Amino acid sequence: MTLDTPQQWTYEPVPPSAVRLFRMSWQLETWLRMLVYVELRAARQDWEQPIQKHVQGWPPRSLQSDKRLHHMATPHQAALSYLTFGELWDVISDADNWPLFAPYFPPKENADVRVKEVKTIRNRVAHFRQPHPQDAARLELFLRDMEAGIRRFCSRYTIGKRPRDPADDPVTKRLAESWEHIGYGIELWRPNGDWLYAPPPNTQRPLLNAHLELLTHASYARGSLERTIYRITTSAPLSGRIDAVGFFEQTKSIHTDIIHILLCMDNRLAVTIPAVHGIERMVELIATVLSASLNSARSQTGRSLDRARLEWPEYVLWPDHMLTLFCEECQEPVLDLT
Repeated sequence: MTLDTPQQWTYEPVPPSAVRLFRMSWQLETWLRMLVYVELRAARQDWEQPIQKHVQGWPPRSLQSDKRLHHMATPHQAALSYLTFGELWDVISDADNWPLFAPYFPPKENADVRVKEVKTIRNRVAHFRQPHPQDAARLELFLRDMEAGIRRFCSRYTIGKRPRDPADDPVTKRLAESWEHIGYGIELWRPNGDWLYAPPPNTQRPLLNAHLELLTHASYARGSLERTIYRITTSAPLSGRIDAVGFFEQTKSIHTDIIHILLCMDNRLAVTIPAVHGIERMVELIATVLSASLNSARSQTGRSLDRARLEWPEYVLWPDHMLTLFCEECQEPVLDLT
């Protein structure tokens, strides 16, 4: 046999169903990771403890192996990013954790059975085995059922709730009491719809606009800090931009205390902070975010947001992420099932 003709050099094509299964699996796994990260961060300060008991060895060996090859390491820093799909579901379905995640899933007995099928489908495509003819249909049906739950999570994490009375928002009450000391040049919109105005001499012409929102879980208990998140969004009315690189560098000391830094459209920045830190610490963290935003708004440094060069960790969400875009008017599907 000769190998002269190109027709004899053939490659086994990737089944189109496998490509689609991989895309759907990627979306599901990254959303599950996001759910676990946000809800555990909002529920407790030792948020990794409920994860550790479901992982053999902590941090996961895959994290250590990835970072050992430092010449090709990715920006992922959290051990959570290295959990397997099965470990993620074990964390979610744990009886102690399930109340945090129940609003986003079908009833647990139904979800457990269906996730077993999803695990099998996911493992087939991850290990390059031929999919079953119905795998894509099964996974698509599960994701269609998940769409509403993930939208509820997006709403929970991005759409502020108005407190009924000051007792429901103790952090903002304490912030108002300290405003003369920490509000220089800053005008802040509070969750109750009132404003904290910039102290003189910037009362009429603030250097920074800030918007503070109260983000609550479906099981929110009035006045409780548990499972509650504060989201603070800042913008610069005079300069029109905030130096995101400068903000990131100035706030490194509090990055372990926050959930995300969100790089929003229109040159805005947002930070989410879990209220389980307690009232006094929350006020300190909000003050740090405001101060860094103000400094960055006044910065003359025009550093570009080169995503590849900066290699920022996964807790920085870029403007194309659904959680930076989602709002009450958002009608676009959260999941792409094409």
